[in-house]
Amino acid sequence: FLRAHEILRASLSSPFHHISSGIMAPMVNCLPGCRVFKVHRLVLAASSPYFAALFSRGMSEADKEEVEILGVDTKVFEVLLDFVYTGTINVTIENVQELMVAADMLQLNEVVSICGEFLKRHVDPSNCVGIFQFLEQIACMELLEFSENYIHVHFLEVCIGDEFSGLSKDQIVKLLRSEELRIEDEYQVFTAAMDWVLQDVAKRKKYVVEVLEPVRFPLLSPQRLFKYIEGMTDFSLRVALQTLLKEYIEVTKSPKDKMHCQLHQVKMRPRRKARKYVYAIGGYTRLQGGRWSDSRALSCVERFDTFSQYWTTVSSLHQARSGLGVAVLEGMIYVVGGEKDSMIFDCTERYDPVTKQWAAVASLNFPRCGVGVCPCHGALYALGGWIGSEIGSSMERYDPEENKWEVIGNMAVPRYYFGCCELQGFIYVIGGISDEGTELRSAEVYDPISRRWSALPVMLTRRAYVGVACLNNCIYAVGGRNEAVGALETVEKYCPEQEKWLEVASMSTARAGASVSAVNGLLYAVGGRAASRTFSAPVTIDSVEVYDPHLDTWTEVGNMIASRCDGGLAVL
Repeated sequence: FLRAHEILRASLSSPFHHISSGIMAPMVNCLPGCRVFKVHRLVLAASSPYFAALFSRGMSEADKEEVEILGVDTKVFEVLLDFVYTGTINVTIENVQELMVAADMLQLNEVVSICGEFLKRHVDPSNCVGIFQFLEQIACMELLEFSENYIHVHFLEVCIGDEFSGLSKDQIVKLLRSEELRIEDEYQVFTAAMDWVLQDVAKRKKYVVEVLEPVRFPLLSPQRLFKYIEGMTDFSLRVALQTLLKEYIEVTKSPKDKMHCQLHQVKMRPRRKARKYVYAIGGYTRLQGGRWSDSRALSCVERFDTFSQYWTTVSSLHQARSGLGVAVLEGMIYVVGGEKDSMIFDCTERYDPVTKQWAAVASLNFPRCGVGVCPCHGALYALGGWIGSEIGSSMERYDPEENKWEVIGNMAVPRYYFGCCELQGFIYVIGGISDEGTELRSAEVYDPISRRWSALPVMLTRRAYVGVACLNNCIYAVGGRNEAVGALETVEKYCPEQEKWLEVASMSTARAGASVSAVNGLLYAVGGRAASRTFSAPVTIDSVEVYDPHLDTWTEVGNMIASRCDGGLAVL
C-alpha cells in the first residue's frame, strides 16, 4: 500500500488524477463525532472512491472547510485514517467488526479485505454463528458463504455452543435444510432443532413445526423419537411433537399426492455430507472345503454405499496382504504392513478418494502383521504386531507432512492381532495375543502427549482377532476368538466414564478376524472367519451385520462380493 507522501505524488497519475482539478482546497477538517481531524483531500480521494466522490465537483462538501462523517466512531476513524497515511493497521478481536463496517461504508476496500482475512483466521465453533450473523448484516456475500460453510462442516460442535440458540427462526430453518451438514446421524439434526426450541420454549414452541420441517424423519427410528418425546416436560410441546410424528409416519407409509411423493423421496435420502462409504480392504479368503494352506491373500477392495446398501469394487491394492492395519487420516485411507505367504511387509499404501488411486508412501521401520493402526492428533500410529520370529512391542508414528515413520517407544504389553482405536485423543488397545501365545483379556490406554500407558479394567472374555471401534464415546470389542470357545459371537463395550466392561447383544454369526467400524451412529461388523467344530480349516465370511446401540440389536445387510478375514475397514 502507498505511504502518505507516495499517495500525494501518485495521486496525479492514479485513477483519481482526473479529480485533482475538481478539488477546491488541499486540506479539510473531518468530523466523525466531536473530534476534528485535519486531512489532505487528495490523500483521502486517492484512497477511497467514497472520498473521491465526496470531494469532487458537484458535491456540496467539495468547497467546505469542515465535513461531517456520520455513522463512524471517532476512534475507528482515527485507525482508518492512520491506515490511509501509513499503510498499516492494527486489527483486533475487539475492533474488527467496527473497522469492517466503517471501512465498507467509506469504501476502503483493502481494510475490508484485511478484516475479512482476520475473521477467517480467528473463526472457531464457538464464534462462527456470531460472525455469520455479522456478515449477513453487512451483506458481505463472499465471507458469508465462507462462514456458512464453516458452520456446516463443524455443525456438531456449533449446535452445542452458546451462540447457536441466538440464531433467528429463519436462519436455523435455512441451516437445517442444508445438504452440507456434516453429521453422523439425522437424529443429531432433530436434537439440534429441539435444543433451539427448548432454549426459549414460551416464545419458540409456536415455531416447532417450521423448525422441524427440514428434519428427515424417515431416516429416524420411531422408537427413538417416541422415547425423546416421553422425556419432554412441556405438555403442549409434547402433544405437538406426538401429533407431528404421527403425521410424518402416516405420510411415509402412504404419500397422498405427487408432491408428497417427491418430498418423501428427498427425505428418504441422507444429506450429501452424511452419506458414508465403507471400504473393505485386503485380508485373506478361504472357501468351503479348503485346506489350511488354501487361504489366499487379497488385494481387492470393495466399497459399501450405506444408503443404497450395495457393494462395488474399487481400485485394488498394489500389494495383496492380510493382517494389515487400516486407518483414515486427512481424508485419505492408509494401509500399513500385513503379510502374504509368510512374507511380512513394511510397505504402506495410501488411497486418494478423489483420484481413486493407491500410491506408495514411506515404509515402516519394522515389517509388521497383526498390527494395530489408528490416527491421533494428526498423525498415524502403528503399534505392536508380529515381527518375524517375535512379537513386536515397539510403536511407530507417521507424519504425513514429512512422509516419515518414527519409532517412539514401546507398548506396555506386547501383543498382535488385537483391536485398536482412538477416543478423545487417547489410543486404546484391546485383547490380542501375548508374547506367550495366549489370548488376552487385558486392555490399555496410551496418551500420545505424555507418552504414558495406563491399564484398563480387563474384558469379560479373552479375545484375539477382535474387531474394535468407538461409538457414542464407548469402545466396542466385537467377536474374536479364544482357545476355549473358538470364534465368538459375543460383544462387549467399555465406557470410560463408568470404567467397566458391559456385555451387549451378540451377533447372529460368530466371527474371528472381522473388521469393525462405526458409521452414522451404527456399528458395522464385516467378514471374518466362522467357527470350526472340527479340525477342518474355518471358511471366511462374506456377510455383514449392523448394530444399533439404541435398540441393542444386530441386523444383517448386503453381503460382500468376496469373503474375507483379517482385512481392514475404512469409512469416508
